[in-house]
Amino acid sequence: MAIEKPITEILASIDSGEYAIPEFQRGFVWNADQVKKFMRSLYLEYPTGSLLIWKTQRPSKLKGGEKEHGNTYHHLILDGQQRLTTIYTLFHDKTPDWYEGASLRTDLYFNLETEEFQYYKASEMSGKQEWIHVTDFLKKGGLQPFIENLGKLEADIREYYQNYLVKFSKLDKIRSYGYYIKEVNIDEPTKIVEIFNLVNKSGTELTESDLALAIFTRIWPEIKNEFREARNEFLQYNYDLDFGFFVRTINVVLLERGIFTSSINEVSKEELEKSWKKIKDALYYLINVLRESAFIDSSKNLSTVYVLYVLLYYVTRNKGKFKSEEDRNKAIYWMFMAQLWGRYSGASESTLEKDLSSLKVEGTIESLIKNLHLYRGSNLYLSPSDLEMQGVQSKAFNVFYSVIRAQGAADWTDPNMPLYSKNIGYNNSLERHHIFPKDYLYKKYNSANTIHKRMVNEIANIAFVTSKSNKKILNRPPEEYLKEIAPVQLRKQFVPTNRDLWKRDFFESFLAERRKLIAEGINNFLKEYFEYESEEKIAIDLQPLNAEVENIELALRNKIDAILSEETEENTYLEFVPQHIRVKTDSRIKSFIAKNPGEDRARFESFKAKLQFFDLQELKDIIIKKENWPFFEETFGSKGVLENRFNQLAELRNSIRHSRDITDAILKDGEAAISWFRSVLKVYEEVVAA
Repeated sequence: MAIEKPITEILASIDSGEYAIPEFQRGFVWNADQVKKFMRSLYLEYPTGSLLIWKTQRPSKLKGGEKEHGNTYHHLILDGQQRLTTIYTLFHDKTPDWYEGASLRTDLYFNLETEEFQYYKASEMSGKQEWIHVTDFLKKGGLQPFIENLGKLEADIREYYQNYLVKFSKLDKIRSYGYYIKEVNIDEPTKIVEIFNLVNKSGTELTESDLALAIFTRIWPEIKNEFREARNEFLQYNYDLDFGFFVRTINVVLLERGIFTSSINEVSKEELEKSWKKIKDALYYLINVLRESAFIDSSKNLSTVYVLYVLLYYVTRNKGKFKSEEDRNKAIYWMFMAQLWGRYSGASESTLEKDLSSLKVEGTIESLIKNLHLYRGSNLYLSPSDLEMQGVQSKAFNVFYSVIRAQGAADWTDPNMPLYSKNIGYNNSLERHHIFPKDYLYKKYNSANTIHKRMVNEIANIAFVTSKSNKKILNRPPEEYLKEIAPVQLRKQFVPTNRDLWKRDFFESFLAERRKLIAEGINNFLKEYFEYESEEKIAIDLQPLNAEVENIELALRNKIDAILSEETEENTYLEFVPQHIRVKTDSRIKSFIAKNPGEDRARFESFKAKLQFFDLQELKDIIIKKENWPFFEETFGSKGVLENRFNQLAELRNSIRHSRDITDAILKDGEAAISWFRSVLKVYEEVVAA
């Protein structure tokens, strides 16, 4: 419901403690100019918004502490903190209890002649009767007390002020300025968070963990100190776990939920303390397991902490440990696979909820593995093509590091020094090393070309060495320095020992061979923990078909770019691409840049660059679009035949890449589509040769 209250009543509600600020609210951020503009708006009776109040019987922790006010409900300010802090300070000559930080200025003055608000400047205002101290005027009660005191002033000053009583009256009206107050009466954390973020768009967004922490702090005031001590302790073991992690872990272990619900209001202090002890014990145990059995040296070696929530839940349900060595190994296998295939890269909380539910019902790690197979398909193992164009931001990279650690790989120039991310001493610190140095490759490739840049920075061109070795190798050609390294150390990092591949002219062949070795190495590493019984694990025989499909996709992009760029008048992308495809493409490019911060957005301005982010269906839609088809009819002939071939190719592509069962019909239709496209796209042979 919405009610209207004058400022004076609102201030009384603040004084009584009925209106308060929840702890999750950020502090006061307005500057002097914003305060002056706000006060002028009140003076001129301009709209300054409404107030949003959270009406609740169970408040989160409050800034400035909680007061007894005799009401059943607390009214927490979700939107309006800056305005109310300003009003309270200027009316009372002091800040409200919720305010934290240096004292706010109360020396705001109003000019009777110009009607402007300014903070006090002695050189401009000293001895000037037109400047009125706003706080002094409002704190003493406004216009009525001012008029009553006029008789005590000297005649000339009294006469001057009497000439401006209309403006004094307008200044006094600020006291009765009314705010519409919208009250929300809900205790569902997700809804409170959503409301708060919608009305506070310009600030740092509130998270559900922020709100949950505030609620937990109300229940157990010492919980933040507990979290702080735990964070510092786990940092010593290279696991950087923040307050948000601890809060969600409590939600997982105590309430058995992946999402936050109103149940967080119902827990007792005893339950919080008990679950927190259980969580800390489980974390000690789990971190030891990860460090010693999974070669995960720190939290940086995890692509998502969501796997830790699941493992902690499982361990705490089983007396703080894994049931057996076999059970532990299955858990490690699931953890690596969940990261490798981005189990929590989408709707993380909903996925967490599903996995917790599976553990509640079945109680086994196998249930998690089954979920992963349903999500990914029957094939959880890597193929070399999965590593193509993948850099250090890839989900495979952290697994790659663990595998090399497991191999017992040593430094290349000093085999007595192990490769470990927490080596002591600057020279011994672990660094990523380009086997083919970037400067060396950019003499052949174009550093401004996105495809070339991604090839140069592929995982398949990365090795681990110490800082000392990295400096020693510098930009030396691999054919020169790799022969100085023991072959066993090269093999432990999956570097091909065929010296012909170490030459710059054979760089792409080197990448292809090393992808195979890395994929095989990671798969073998994972099989040592567990091997899921499936009819199809690695469809090696389908890799040539997958490569054919990729070449056709590339040829289609080149053909579309060549034809439409010739027909365009100004902007090919805007003229020929439907809006729904542009929206998806722009979103994918934005996501790609976010994951690859070194990328320059300007490189994706060209139509050809944008085409890299179109899928097969979207390529088809562009070609057969009514306005575009006349340009492509000569190349593809019948639109109906083209659509059929596209559908056949897409069915084969999706079956290969999502590890679906491939029937004889899908295979034959797919092969027929490949042959048709090869004959129609006359540039195809040129693409392959290039």
